[in-house]
Amino acid sequence: MKQLMVSNDKNKTRIDWIDIAKAYGIIAVVLGHILPGNLFSQFLYWWHIPIFFIIAGIFLKPLECPNSWINFYKKRVKGEFLLYMCMGVLLVYLYTVIHHKNSTFLMDHWFDLILGGRTLNFYTSTFWFINVYLLTIISVTGLISVTHNRWVHLLVLVGGLFLETSYKQITWMHINGFAMMPWNLDTVLITAFYTYLGYYLFQTNQKWIEKKWVALLIIVLASIILGLKITGWFNFQLSLKSHLIQSSLPTGVAVAIIPVIFALAIMACAWLTTKTAIRCPLSFVGQHTLAIMYGHKICLDVCQLGGIENVVIRLIIGITIPAMLGVIIQWVRKKYDAKTS
Repeated sequence: MKQLMVSNDKNKTRIDWIDIAKAYGIIAVVLGHILPGNLFSQFLYWWHIPIFFIIAGIFLKPLECPNSWINFYKKRVKGEFLLYMCMGVLLVYLYTVIHHKNSTFLMDHWFDLILGGRTLNFYTSTFWFINVYLLTIISVTGLISVTHNRWVHLLVLVGGLFLETSYKQITWMHINGFAMMPWNLDTVLITAFYTYLGYYLFQTNQKWIEKKWVALLIIVLASIILGLKITGWFNFQLSLKSHLIQSSLPTGVAVAIIPVIFALAIMACAWLTTKTAIRCPLSFVGQHTLAIMYGHKICLDVCQLGGIENVVIRLIIGITIPAMLGVIIQWVRKKYDAKTS
């Protein structure tokens, strides 16, 4: 996730449009939590999580030996899991203090960090993404490492997606009152498809989307689909956390196509944004999306407790405060690493 979210490795050349695409994605996530339940937020839910999984696939590669798997675990899994647990423990504690909950509430919600998925709520409601992200990159990396046959990849992943979209919710497993599997394990059948598409489409050439005619074609196609939705030609709603999928189109086809087209359209818009003056602030936001993913819910809650209702102000606070805290933490870590090295 370091490449996906907050990598500052000086030995790697950052790609501006990817950072900006991540910025658009995290802004959509925060805005979706400020404006829940309306038509605009439904549109945001079409693509704001899928785009992160598509981008994650860009940075995956097959692992050829056991040592590669050990390094993968150390660099991509271990640290992210520890961060997930630490941030979860901290934010559950802060919610307990701010909202004057008792010790039973605290212990129950600390335990929910182990269960993951839909049991994660309040300040940790977006943490399900980390659950599914870790499971997804492990699964897709395993698949592309076991075989290089793309037909096998597509057979497994398309089959998994259509299996996952063949039912509304799990009815045979309930955890803490939620119809779900631990860590939303079944959602991986959808997110692995998106992640593999990112790997497949950008593995050998990350610049094809930078052609003006390609970018404009994707944006026009997404605009046509959005116009058809607004005029009532079809219905489509998607919430990966809740496994809420409603569609008047064949469900598997809609989930496979609509989020991908809109995610690619946002990526095309991100490339076009690199030519504008707002490139730098958006690139900064895109480099700190993990901090924003973890910290925006507490910021929005404090805004609400403080009587701040303005959508723009809440959006700015929900993005800038966690991003700046992320910068400070990175600076402290660099100083610590410099002293201990």
